[in-house]
Amino acid sequence: MGINRQIICPLIFVVFLVTITGSVSGVAADPEVNMKPVGHFGGTMDAVDISGNYAYAGQGQDLLILDINNSSSPVLVSKIMTEGFVRDITVSGGYAYVADDDNGLLIIDISNPASPTLKGSYNIPGYTYCVAVSGNYAYVTDDDGLLIVDTSNPSDPILKGRYVGSNGDIAVSGNYACVTDWDNGLMIFDISNPSSPILKGSYDTEGDIYGVSISGNYVYVADGNAGLLIVNMSNPSSPTLKGSYNTAGIACDVSVLGNYAYVADNDNGLLIFDISNPSSPVLKGSCDTPGYARDISVSGNYACIADKNDFVIVDISNPSSPGLKEICNTIGMSKSISISGNYAYVADWDNGLLIVDISNPSSPILKGICNTPGSAQDVVVSGDYAYIADRNDLVIVDISNPSSPTLKKNFNTGGWAQHITVSGNYAYVTDNANGIFIVDIGNPSSPTLKGIYDTSPTVIENYAYIACIWNVEVSGNYAYVADEGDGLLIVDISDPSSPVFKGSYDTAGYAYDIAVSGNYAYVADSKNGLVVIDISNPSSPVMVGKYDTAGYADRVSISGNYAYVAVDNSIMIVDVSNPSSPILKGIYAVHASGVEVSGNYIYAINGVNGLVILKANPEHSTFFVADFSSNITSGYAPLSVQFNDRSQNATLWNWDFGDGFNSTDQNPVHTYSSAGTYTVNLTVNNEDRTASKEATIFVLNATSPGENGIGGEGNISSGATLTTDKGNPAKDSKRTPGFEIVYVMISLTVAFRIKEDNKK
Repeated sequence: MGINRQIICPLIFVVFLVTITGSVSGVAADPEVNMKPVGHFGGTMDAVDISGNYAYAGQGQDLLILDINNSSSPVLVSKIMTEGFVRDITVSGGYAYVADDDNGLLIIDISNPASPTLKGSYNIPGYTYCVAVSGNYAYVTDDDGLLIVDTSNPSDPILKGRYVGSNGDIAVSGNYACVTDWDNGLMIFDISNPSSPILKGSYDTEGDIYGVSISGNYVYVADGNAGLLIVNMSNPSSPTLKGSYNTAGIACDVSVLGNYAYVADNDNGLLIFDISNPSSPVLKGSCDTPGYARDISVSGNYACIADKNDFVIVDISNPSSPGLKEICNTIGMSKSISISGNYAYVADWDNGLLIVDISNPSSPILKGICNTPGSAQDVVVSGDYAYIADRNDLVIVDISNPSSPTLKKNFNTGGWAQHITVSGNYAYVTDNANGIFIVDIGNPSSPTLKGIYDTSPTVIENYAYIACIWNVEVSGNYAYVADEGDGLLIVDISDPSSPVFKGSYDTAGYAYDIAVSGNYAYVADSKNGLVVIDISNPSSPVMVGKYDTAGYADRVSISGNYAYVAVDNSIMIVDVSNPSSPILKGIYAVHASGVEVSGNYIYAINGVNGLVILKANPEHSTFFVADFSSNITSGYAPLSVQFNDRSQNATLWNWDFGDGFNSTDQNPVHTYSSAGTYTVNLTVNNEDRTASKEATIFVLNATSPGENGIGGEGNISSGATLTTDKGNPAKDSKRTPGFEIVYVMISLTVAFRIKEDNKK
């Protein structure tokens, strides 16, 4: 489901869950840029698998290896940080196969659990969702459908075959692969010829199908709101529903062992079904988990569950009475971050305020936690107090003892507190429904309202025009406001009890964030990039410079002569020493909902990936990079592709299109005349350096709609319908179980639709 955030923002608060991406499939940067990850902490739990005495869990971008031999006290043996987000894990033959979001398929050698190492990887265009392994093949689903990867040489996996269209969970048994398809239900593929998978049959389910498991002639399906489905696939061409059970939650995943099916039922926890009679599954027992049960793996007497913010072990030796054995907590929905001294203060949607010791950036440690009454959105630290925008409240927490933070007081704004800044004795809180609250915090035990800058809705002919205030910064007697629709607003706060409008600059994009340094305001202006505005005359601010980030800029932080900008799936370092001519200095692929800089370290916080710590030294970096994009990555022959160079400091370009043709143009257009899988390589040079980047283009034979395999033709079996998806679904169109969207309805939408059309 694609969500138009420009229209929805003032009317519906949305918890955006996006994933971190990485350099394996992203920009190929020169090492001299000196921006690299050095530490990571937390993230949501979305994937788990068990092998022997070890559990392998995905926590944000980390693969964790835990010794569960003593289930009452699991021990973290090691972890390895990936460049993406761990969406799915399958362990087989001494290797962990990881679906790593937009970082493709990773093969990690776990023969020594204490020292896992990356063995090989396969760079898959788009987003990688799930992986199953059978024999020498890994079966992977991504944006474009089903891929079959030959892993007989784990150091050099190669694509064997593919099928365009189905892209959910996957299970393999014998000659068949079962794939969940959010649009079309359960899809069954004949994989007897890995070069040419064939759609054999399908079963259209009721719900939003998520998880799948195979046992014998039956496919067990976690069908979202429809619960558990049992499908008979003894005739793969014509699968039929055998039995079902509508669960109380959202069935996200299912694992089968013996006569029992174990269902991860989101906020309903673990459900155990007796499936000895497949036509009539019986709920045998249940165990409520603390979070949202998303993924499950079962072995012996134990079930391990990825429970959003927790890794949970459940004793299932008595299916009628399963019991929680152990819970390992993690950082959950991290929203923003503030750095003070040796500590990072994290606003966590689920857990409130988290305090992380960053004295050793390579090994951050959770120091303390303070639950807040609402949902923590933003945090800023001043002295011994942390000030938190916490849904309906401004929350004040005493952090004088980081190991034991205590809630001091809260102040209700009456709307939705989004962001906060503190200057002197005042806290400035942005509230989407009511504007900017100025709260006197001179006595933290008794905060009082001093003034309000009103941005309440203006109603014109039944349409509500609401200013969407995203962030505010204070410098001197002025508050600088990022107003989504109106750009930069400047408010005179010399009298905090009576703030008044001073000036504005309407940016071309949507102003999501703002940072102020000296006489300049730096605005993260969505698709318009980074905008630099001269505010020396607050009554008449003027744009003096802009950097086109080629993506949606939504966060910005200033340190010295550099702006650190969060853009889609990257952090860019932009040299703003000359405000009229900003220059890109460095880039690293990591998504951030909050960015803070302290010394040579960049602290990036992300909704599902926790805290990522990068080290950078832009003063001593010479940025040289090979990078490019294309207007399309797959389609039917003849396929014309426009390649766009995005390299930095390159003077020569050499394109190898993978079909025997080359070009030295900077932005060539190339036409692929025949079907195939083509690896495009761009090599760039300057006087003394070379860098390169690769990408894959898939070209299908337009004359045969059933031709979906690489190296062979796929045929549609009798009774099955083939549907091919010629486009690449948008990233935010994927529905992930357990990723909740929270709504706060205010008013009408038409006015915003008109406004957006005018801004494009």
